[in-house]
Amino acid sequence: MTDWIITLHDKTIRRFTIRAGQQLSIGRGQDCDITIDNKAVSRRHISLAFLNGIYFVSDLGSTNGTLVNGRKITVDEPVTEEDKIEFGKFTLSPAANREDGPGAGASAAGDLDMNDETIFVKTQTAVSSGKIFQPKTSGPHLTVIQGGGQPDKLALHGKSSIKIGKAEDCDLIVKGWLIAPAQCYIIKQDKGYCLIPQKSWAATMVNDTKASRERPLRAGDIIKIRQNVIRFE
Repeated sequence: MTDWIITLHDKTIRRFTIRAGQQLSIGRGQDCDITIDNKAVSRRHISLAFLNGIYFVSDLGSTNGTLVNGRKITVDEPVTEEDKIEFGKFTLSPAANREDGPGAGASAAGDLDMNDETIFVKTQTAVSSGKIFQPKTSGPHLTVIQGGGQPDKLALHGKSSIKIGKAEDCDLIVKGWLIAPAQCYIIKQDKGYCLIPQKSWAATMVNDTKASRERPLRAGDIIKIRQNVIRFE
C-alpha cells in the first residue's frame, strides 16, 4: 500500500492510496475511482495499477493522451518512481517524491488556478470492483510457470539488465538448493535479449540444454533453474 499524488502547476491537489492488486481509474467521468472535472481530461483518461511490487500506467483511450517521460503510451506501461507521468495538464507521481505540509491536496478547489476550469468532484477511498489487475503483455516479459518465483510476471521493457537468483536484490527471485545469489542475467542487446549464466552449483537450463555460455533468447524459450520454470515471451 502506498500513496500517490496528482499535481497541477507544481501544486499537490489530490492524494490517494493504492493497494497491492488494485487498479484505479482517473478521468472526468463520475464512474472513475478518481474524478477530475477538467476539459483537458477525458471521461476515462488514465489508470494506475500495482501488481507484484510493480506499478503499471495505461492510457484508457483518452483524447489528449498519456505521457511517460515525454513519450505517449497506449498499453500497460511499467513505471518506477523516477518516471514522469503526465495526463492532460496534470502530473501523477508517488507521494514520497514530494514533501508537502499536512493536509496538502485535501481541499482541491480553493487552491487552484480557476483559469484552468478545474473542479475536483470525488475520490473513492475504497475501490468498488476489487478485481485483480492483470497487465497486458505487449512487450518482452518473463512468466514464472512453475516453482513460485517472485514476481510471477516481469516486464522487460525499459530494462537493460535483469538479475535472476536467490538474493533479495534480484529482479526475479528464485529459491532452491544450490541456486546462486546471482544465478544468471538477461541482457538487452541490439538484436534482442540474451541469457548469461553465472557460476553456480545449480545448472541454468534453456529448453532442457545447460547454458554454459551466453545464448540468445527467443519467444517461447523455457528457462529452468532446479524446480523453477520461467518462460521468456
